[in-house]
Amino acid sequence: MKKYTLIISVLILAISCKKAQIVETASIGVQGSWTDSSQKHPKNVLFKQLLEKYKAKGLPGISLLVRDKSGTWLGAAGKADIENNIDFVPGTISKVASITKLFMGVLTFKLMEDSSKTGIGYAALGQPIKKWLPQSIISKLPNGNLITLGQCLKHETGIPDIIEEDAFYLAVLNDPNKKWGAEQLLSFIYNKQPLFSPSDSAIYSNTNTILVSMVLEVATGNKHSDLLKQYIFNPMALTNTYYQPNDLLPNNVAQGYYDLYNNNTIVNVSNLVTGSGNGYGGIYSNLFDLYKFADAVFLKQSFLTSRSLNIMNTYGKQDGDNFYGYGIQKSFSSHGFSGYGHKGRDVGYTANLFFFPNKNVTHIFFINYGTDSKSYLRQVFYDFQDELLNLTLN
Repeated sequence: MKKYTLIISVLILAISCKKAQIVETASIGVQGSWTDSSQKHPKNVLFKQLLEKYKAKGLPGISLLVRDKSGTWLGAAGKADIENNIDFVPGTISKVASITKLFMGVLTFKLMEDSSKTGIGYAALGQPIKKWLPQSIISKLPNGNLITLGQCLKHETGIPDIIEEDAFYLAVLNDPNKKWGAEQLLSFIYNKQPLFSPSDSAIYSNTNTILVSMVLEVATGNKHSDLLKQYIFNPMALTNTYYQPNDLLPNNVAQGYYDLYNNNTIVNVSNLVTGSGNGYGGIYSNLFDLYKFADAVFLKQSFLTSRSLNIMNTYGKQDGDNFYGYGIQKSFSSHGFSGYGHKGRDVGYTANLFFFPNKNVTHIFFINYGTDSKSYLRQVFYDFQDELLNLTLN
């Protein structure tokens, strides 16, 4: 997600009156599936110092994986659950947030590669979404009759972002654990003015990936949550990966925190659910499973065909520091080297998954604090990210 407007924070008290989707963290997480050689990495001490430094600066919990020419380093610091004094460890499961969109992009291409069974091929990228979605929805969407599936994946639709709508956050705060349906979410941007004409620009919008999930479901006749399991989670053996609220989350999921009242005090916001399960967010995972995913898609390039990868990595217009391919981001070019993958931001969670081909470096990290809106820890996170980039890319 891109931005938060938590306008009536006192309504957070409503969370305690609703059935929680995330329970108290009762265990520290699973062990890794490989022999950890982090102690032998030449930057072992520097990576440890990095995590301890930013834990001391206030980030609740951090887990980090770096793969480079010297091997794979992973470690963690801080707490997955402050209240219960549960450590954040490399195997801790946390929310990937908008990295879910990268999974959705990969899923779209897997379905296209299996077009004889799914009924959706590469040509679908250039086809208008009105081919699949009913006019009752299309007629109320900004640019609804014009936008294509590919423009949704590349954020080139001009459709406003539901996450920017105050009415959406008020609804979330009034019913924090609501299981939102796609059409319920779309209602917050119905009949709004478009931000631009399709393909004239690129502005990140979570609404786009809601539409992608809806198209995939109509085209295949299957729920996109089931398609994620069939085409990605199960083939990759991602046994520590869950999709909220479709899956019951285990008791080793990290709690999520945020300075909700802007008073330099963090609050547990784990069960402030911002529409999870509709394509744009909701996957929970850990370093081990995200590394399997990144390794297959980016390093070995064995999961998608070369045709799919080439199309997926076709980038459009710039949006800040980001360029968008089909379900993928290219970021950090201002640091001298572009990373390919996706950022993840939610109210109480932060994550990054990026591969830097020019340096053959992979970064994956989780932080159980919401860093995409203004708070005293926002700059602390940016400093952590910059220091990590400098430590590994220069």
